[in-house]
Amino acid sequence: MGKGRHSNPARKMKPMILVFCEGDTENIYVNLLKARYRIPMKIVSKITGQRISPELVMRHIKNERLSGNDTIHTFLFYDLDVVGISEKLQRCQGRMICCNPCTELWFLLHEKEQHAFLTTEACIQTLKNEPVWEDYKKGSLSEIQKHRLWEHRELACARAKTLNDFENPCASLYHLIELLSEQNTEV
Repeated sequence: MGKGRHSNPARKMKPMILVFCEGDTENIYVNLLKARYRIPMKIVSKITGQRISPELVMRHIKNERLSGNDTIHTFLFYDLDVVGISEKLQRCQGRMICCNPCTELWFLLHEKEQHAFLTTEACIQTLKNEPVWEDYKKGSLSEIQKHRLWEHRELACARAKTLNDFENPCASLYHLIELLSEQNTEV
C-alpha cells in the first residue's frame, strides 16, 4: 500500500518586532539592540522618515506576516522635536517609543537622571559633557558608547519610567527594551 500524503502544517513565524524610525541615530541604536538580543527584528528607517502614515505602517506589517495569526510587535521610534510628528504617529498602528526632545536624551539617561526641560542642542551638549560621550557625533556610535548603552540599559529604563510620556523630557524606549528582554528569556 502506498504512503498517504501528509499535509504540511501552516507555517508560523516567531513573534517579530518591526521598528519604524526616522534617522541614522535611531537606526544605529536599534541595530545594536538587534545584534545583542538576537531576536527577529526588522528596522524600517529613513525610507519613511517623516512621511510615516497609517497606510505605510499597515503595508509593512502585512508584508511581514506569513499568516493571519502571526504576532508582529510594531514600534514607532521618533524624536518629538519635529513639529507635527506626534499627531502623525498617533494615527498609526504601533507603540510610540518617542524621545523628547531627541534620541540623545535616551543616551543621557544611561549616564544620569534628567528631569528639566531641554532643547535638542542642550541635550546633545549635556550628553557630550559625560566622559564617554565627549566625542559623540550624531548618527554614529563608537564601540565604547555602544558598550555603555548595552551595560546601562536597565538603569536608563528605570530613569525613563520616572518621566511622563510625550512631555519634555521623555524617552519611552524602555517599552522596546522590556519586550526584547522578555522575548530573549523565551528563546
